Amino acid sequence: MPMPRFLQLPMEKQQQIVRASLKEFAEYGYDLASTNRLVEQAGISKGALFKYFGDKEGLFLYVCDLALRGYMESIPREPADNLLDFIQKITLNKMRYFQRRPLEYQLLVRVTKEPNHPVYAKVAKTQKHFLETFGEVLTAVLRHEELRPGLTWNHVMDVMTWVAEGLQEKYLALIPDVVDGDLEERYQPMVDDLHVFLDILRFGIYRGGPEQS
Repeated sequence: MPMPRFLQLPMEKQQQIVRASLKEFAEYGYDLASTNRLVEQAGISKGALFKYFGDKEGLFLYVCDLALRGYMESIPREPADNLLDFIQKITLNKMRYFQRRPLEYQLLVRVTKEPNHPVYAKVAKTQKHFLETFGEVLTAVLRHEELRPGLTWNHVMDVMTWVAEGLQEKYLALIPDVVDGDLEERYQPMVDDLHVFLDILRFGIYRGGPEQS
């Protein structure tokens, strides 16, 4: 988190520093990012930068947190008819959101593709927290849907997390590093698989649906 003196800056100046930091980290990654280039773009001294964030890692984690938080705030909150429709809706929303914000996309893809990096791993912990927040959103928009006896929304979130992680691992090499075209088209194979898995979760694996006892 930034130091109080950063938050005391005029909002326009805060945004200028964040934009410069986002551009530097998105284009070069954490290791190759230059604080010299960054402060030149931000119009501040290097000493001021460290007074605001403590160190380079603190700044990086803050910028990633803002990128994740911005996406979470974009998730639709309107009630949905069912889980399948809602997941499809937020998947489309995610691609369109990052299509409009290519630097945020580029930064988070870097983090995703290097899970063993010691600093990126700390961002993954933040992502886990946001997944828990997403669970709260899910239960709010789908609270009218009845789960079968014995199941909770925590069970549903666990399954959805495993599906998402599995798809990410399967298609990681195909995920574009930058927004170089239509993300919806580039992600279509992953989306197609997601639809299949959601259908399995909703209707079962047997012809005619789940067996009735």
